[in-house]
Amino acid sequence: MARIKFGKHEHLALEITPLTIWSNPGSEGEFMEYQIALYCQGTPVFNPELGENLVAVKDEESIYLSVFIAETLASRQQHNWTMLEPKVSFYMAPGVAPLGCCGNYNHADPFFLQITLEQNIFAGEDKTFGPYSNTGLNINFEAPGDAWAQFVKDLRAEEEDFDEEDADAQQ
Repeated sequence: MARIKFGKHEHLALEITPLTIWSNPGSEGEFMEYQIALYCQGTPVFNPELGENLVAVKDEESIYLSVFIAETLASRQQHNWTMLEPKVSFYMAPGVAPLGCCGNYNHADPFFLQITLEQNIFAGEDKTFGPYSNTGLNINFEAPGDAWAQFVKDLRAEEEDFDEEDADAQQ
């Protein structure tokens, strides 16, 4: 599991855990399921009954979430976006350092991540609001670049564990 804390007193925490990995026969790409969790002072924010609905899947052509975040940290470019199924989008960009005397020298290098959970995720199997809706739950995080770098390191270690398990199973 990879966890990053944020907020003035770091009461909130985002946790992303890779759950499974698989590939289709004849394909070079991999699918990966991620569990997305949010905690406030250690208590889950999402209703446990909806927990299974907060699983997002990377398709075989998308990059791993750790790579997505690492590339944003390295490039410092705006408009970095990726989508997982079922309709969970990640948008990440560098934040703006405060203006003022010595602000750029003393302020931590902020980055923000917005996760949008499309409203059909919460509708249940019997109700949908169309093939795609851009309304839903937006979760916004801001943390210093070094905290995101540690988050990426932890997440990548989890993602790579599956590669090692697959290699062990084939032997």
